[in-house]
Amino acid sequence: MRLQKNVSLALYTTLKVGGPARFFCEVTREEEILEAVRLAKEKKLPIFVLGGGSNILVSDKGFDGVVIRLRNSQLVIRNLDIICHGGCQLSKAVSESVKAGLTGLEWAAGIPGTVGGAIRGNAGAFGSSMMEIVHSVKAIKIPNFSKARLFPSDKQVVGIPQSQALKSQLQITNYKLQNCKFSYRDSIFKQNPNFIIISAVLRLEKGKKEESEKRVKEIIKQRKEAQPFDFPSSGSFFKNPLLRPATRDFGGQAQAKYKKLIKEFETDTGKKLKDGKIPAGYLIERAGLKGKKIGGAMVSEKHANFIVNTGNATAENVVMLAAIVKTRVRNKFGIQLREEVQMVGF
Repeated sequence: MRLQKNVSLALYTTLKVGGPARFFCEVTREEEILEAVRLAKEKKLPIFVLGGGSNILVSDKGFDGVVIRLRNSQLVIRNLDIICHGGCQLSKAVSESVKAGLTGLEWAAGIPGTVGGAIRGNAGAFGSSMMEIVHSVKAIKIPNFSKARLFPSDKQVVGIPQSQALKSQLQITNYKLQNCKFSYRDSIFKQNPNFIIISAVLRLEKGKKEESEKRVKEIIKQRKEAQPFDFPSSGSFFKNPLLRPATRDFGGQAQAKYKKLIKEFETDTGKKLKDGKIPAGYLIERAGLKGKKIGGAMVSEKHANFIVNTGNATAENVVMLAAIVKTRVRNKFGIQLREEVQMVGF
């Protein structure tokens, strides 16, 4: 494992913006993760775990801590289970599951990022999500170094190397599905940034290879038709708000306004609203924001829930544009949009 200084994180994110990491390392083995944690502990610095670099926005100042980039893409299929490392590309899990004649992960075709990142944010599409296929997750819980002292000293602990002593002090736990606290685009791992997902077991079902291959092709085709691939982006920027008058997302609006908006959506799109969630992109487009620009950041003209980098965007541009989007949507519909992307270094 090589520890680097002042590495530009824009190079490792799908939006291609953001400043440098104070320290940066790439890891492939559990022992290297522990070594990176030990270094962060020594320097009393925070840790950020980087997977595929999607669904995040890095500050122009960068991250004043240790960025650990997971690079392990190992994957094994046993019966109906996919056993893979957190750094495994989600696209690889999709393709290997289809090759093995398994079904249940086709919906993730074309989604960038890693399995660990997808679990963390409970990624989903086409009515499915990770919570439906996760069987168990192995994760390390990193203590807060400013509040916890792991060792009696910064040297060895009675002849035990620090890496071994650190491993004995860290909480390495297998989380069953019921303990992952999955909800819409959320999980216990997202709620607790001091978790590092090491590996996971995804449980699928027996399927037909030809049907799965056809479904994957259809989904990729739909993504290309609906989503912007001409500019860098972080993926869907805002969560789809749940339209219930009693929730904060609806801002306390009357039942009549709630029903009117649903009717308008179903008339405009020809689709029925599912689970009470209205697409954020629909609201942003209705607010007249497609093509809106701040510096090099732009609300995509193809899909309004994507903020794209037209070539020279800064994180500040993106934040300012997102603020305008939230204000316009709130003023027009009384709905408070909430970011799906994770803010790093702010």
